[in-house]
Amino acid sequence: MMGAAGQLIVKRYRLVRALGQGSMGIVWEGHDTLLDRAVAVRQVLFPPDLRESRKAELTQRLAREARQAERLRHPNIAAVHDVAEEDGTTYLVMELVRSRSLDGIVASEGPLTPERAATVARNVLSALTYAHASGVRHGDVRPANILIGHDGRVLLADFATGALAADPAFSRSGPERSPAHGNPVSATRGASAFLAPERANGGAPTASSDLWSLGATIHLAVTGRPPGVTPQDVADPLGAVVRGLLMREPRRRSSPEAAEHALAELEVVAPVPARAGGRSRTRLIAGIAAAVLVAGAVGGWAVLRPGSEAPSRTPLAATASPSASRSPAVSASPKPVKPLKLTSYRSPEGWRASAPRGWTRRAVDAGTRWYDPRSGAQLTVEVIAQPGTDPLQELRGGEVSLRPTMTAYRKIRLKETPSEYGTAADWEFTWTQRRSQAYLAKGVTYHQYRRIIATESTASVLTWTTTADQWERLRPTIVKSISLFTPPTAG
Repeated sequence: MMGAAGQLIVKRYRLVRALGQGSMGIVWEGHDTLLDRAVAVRQVLFPPDLRESRKAELTQRLAREARQAERLRHPNIAAVHDVAEEDGTTYLVMELVRSRSLDGIVASEGPLTPERAATVARNVLSALTYAHASGVRHGDVRPANILIGHDGRVLLADFATGALAADPAFSRSGPERSPAHGNPVSATRGASAFLAPERANGGAPTASSDLWSLGATIHLAVTGRPPGVTPQDVADPLGAVVRGLLMREPRRRSSPEAAEHALAELEVVAPVPARAGGRSRTRLIAGIAAAVLVAGAVGGWAVLRPGSEAPSRTPLAATASPSASRSPAVSASPKPVKPLKLTSYRSPEGWRASAPRGWTRRAVDAGTRWYDPRSGAQLTVEVIAQPGTDPLQELRGGEVSLRPTMTAYRKIRLKETPSEYGTAADWEFTWTQRRSQAYLAKGVTYHQYRRIIATESTASVLTWTTTADQWERLRPTIVKSISLFTPPTAG
């Protein structure tokens, strides 16, 4: 049964207007009446002549895929919020992205430059790497499912339905529209042109088949057409990435690490476009994701120029502390070092932080930043009105995004930590910067400590970054500073 504007689904999601129709049903703009937010609602429609037993099988499979996709929280993934069933019809509730599809952009504006295509591809690869590490395959990576937000974000959509895209029950007939914006999509750019050979032969989605589809997507982005039987030549160095991903034999395809490295070399380092709206869940994840860190764009950090590039060799095993409920579990320094004198700052939003006296404070896109002009050490604080945050999950997602882009990454800790304000988790690590990029210096080893504190209504991200040789000197200051932080709800 077709939905109708104004219809209330499972007493929660109200259908507002139809955005478009594709092979798997109708996509609506909806309103979540419980959380008072706009959502996208996909009403799944089966062919009328499909057997009931087959319909039940596909419904169960779709629900299973949706539940898996619900776990994914990444800055480059359009989130799946819920799966619901009413009167025998399945509805998928997803993040509503004000955007244009990559397919629509290429159709209306022509192929992308290699540099822009590399930026888009790198974001999609980050989403896939995270999803694959979480045990989830997409199954339908193609330009129509890649959304370029009006705020500049790149998101991979349709995780829950991708695995079923090649099923004969959902064979495409005629043009469709993108899942969150309604851009026309030519039938010649349907899913089949972006399916890996083994998928076209009936194989199940795999991480390798997703990578092949990414290669086909890059091909369309820079040439205006999918690869087909004989891929059109794509000029190197991007052509080498495309050829590596489009190898017919899965075992011969480029690894995610190799593709990421090649794309990183191509990507133009440029400011991220300003967001049109306010902060959101994506803003939080982006704040902790590795791609933001590697680009040095967190708060527009100044370059952390080293006094010495030799990393600290002091073991950093966790130890107990009298204030363990609020302090990071950082081991004691070999020599007693007094913390720097701190100055308290109370934000207009109500949170309170303490930073070393004399450090420069600035409001930046990522929140509030304090930095020492002499050593380059940084403290950034971002507090977002966002209920339901899982600190450990957010940090794990950041690590998955970060690791492929880093040299000599060393995880010191990534675990939950007690907090009197709610739930919290810490992530401490070091890495050596691969190349000079934005605000980070090539060949320098950095040390970072991140804590996320989630209350009933907010999520706070505290990030300390120093060069490795400065870490021991600043460790007591970092411990004290983090222990004194107060989220707005505790003010």
